[in-house]
Amino acid sequence: MKELLKDFDKKKVDVFINYLSELEKETKGGKKVNYWYSNISKDEFAGVFKKVASEGLFIDGDTITLNYLKKLVITYDYHAYQNKVKAIYPETVFDFGVVYKGDSFSFKKESGKVLYNHELSDPFNTEKEIIGGYGIIKNTKGEFLETINMDDINKMKKSSKMAFIWNTWLDRMVLKSVIKRICKIHFKDEVQNLENEDNEQYDIEVFEPDLELYDNISKAETIDELTMCYDAFLSEAIDKKVFIKKLGERKKEIKESIIKQKELYNDKNS
Repeated sequence: MKELLKDFDKKKVDVFINYLSELEKETKGGKKVNYWYSNISKDEFAGVFKKVASEGLFIDGDTITLNYLKKLVITYDYHAYQNKVKAIYPETVFDFGVVYKGDSFSFKKESGKVLYNHELSDPFNTEKEIIGGYGIIKNTKGEFLETINMDDINKMKKSSKMAFIWNTWLDRMVLKSVIKRICKIHFKDEVQNLENEDNEQYDIEVFEPDLELYDNISKAETIDELTMCYDAFLSEAIDKKVFIKKLGERKKEIKESIIKQKELYNDKNS
């Protein structure tokens, strides 16, 4: 890998290689989490590193990570979007926040200046209910503010192929979503490539009224559960072709997972 990336910053390459090693070794319940790792060539891994590097960023396993959704995909967290904008506008000041039920939040714009106030009702309460998020960017290009509400958040979550991350890190995903929105609207040219890559984790075919049905499909763990989804929800689907397609995709994923588990079991006992 070092030879393939010899033209890049050595420290960044070392961080990337260490991250790949962690991916390869990660286990849960004695089973490898990233079963797909062994199917990816060194050239493919080097290729995604170079793609990210062309944006002035690098895969560090923290702000930028790798996932597998039928192919290797790059995941940018909200820091990556910030870093991309700051690379072009170094003076940029960011302020982003999650708004919880009971908080007081207000804003206004005067002569191009964004003025806002966010008062936390109970900052140490870990059971608080999220009701939205906001993002503010100020630099020589101007001052900008964008917000998202729970309707926005739920639509994003339901269309995501990474629903488990939303369920585990909802506050972080809310921050990422509002940052993506403000960057996409006001800094589209700067973040367009990041946006295109990141959107591979969202299903643009999903028809909004069918989102809940697709969520049931994604939660199915066996072929029998998929059959139950077909019997129970096909008649409710607005777009039946896409619904059936989603069933087929999930069926393939389950079968691939079963094959991988058998291979791991055979390797372990051979």
